[in-house]
Parts: sequence; structure tokens; C-alpha cells
Amino acid sequence: MKIESIDVLKAKEQLDLQEATRRDDAFNQLLSINEQLTNLPLFPSLCWAWTFDIIKDIFDNNAEVGYDEAIAEGVTLKQIFDKFYEDCDKLGLSMDHGGEILEETIRDWMRENDFIVALDDDGWLDD
Repeated sequence: MKIESIDVLKAKEQLDLQEATRRDDAFNQLLSINEQLTNLPLFPSLCWAWTFDIIKDIFDNNAEVGYDEAIAEGVTLKQIFDKFYEDCDKLGLSMDHGGEILEETIRDWMRENDFIVALDDDGWLDD
């Protein structure tokens, strides 16, 4: 029979307390997110949240190493959202499409609206 020291037992108890706190914090955050999505005046709200997250991620990670495109100079996230709000129904976005297709569709839309431009003038965006 293995007997653990009091210090080991306390460490396990502390870890359990930390995990329980993390779990409870996540639960409360998810409740808050659910309430916010329920009250969002857009439908389907989860699809809007997902597509906005994609747009914001592209915007926030502007001109990452390895990409040959970037957000056009002077363009704001609000300008992109305003145009996306106008065009969203025409894009036919659905959560059924999955993340890769949604991102590809949004990137194409951003290129078409000159929110994303080529870093080098190699003509690939003219196609």
C-alpha cells in the first residue's frame, strides 16, 4: 500500500481547486456569451460571431510573414464590418460550410472589396 505525504495530498487538492475554479470560470463566461448571442440583433447569431471572428483574425494578423497580401492601408475594422453587414446575405454564408470554406469566402470577399491587397504588384489580384 502506498502512503502519500501530506504535502502531496495538499498539492493534489490545490490542483483540483484550480481546475474547479477554471471550470466554474469557463461556465460563467459561456453563460455570458450565450446571453450576448441570444440578444444579438442578427440571425443566425453564432454564424455572425464566427464570421466576424474570421474577419477580425485576418485584420489583427495583417501582413503576417508568409502571406503575400495585407489589409489595405487606412482601412479600419469598422469599415470592413459595415460593408460585410451590407453584403452578408449575398454571400450565402452558413455554419454548414465549415471554417476553411468560410475563411476562403471571406478572404475572397475582402479582396473583391479592396480590403486585402497584394504586397507585391504581381497581378494575381487582377484575375
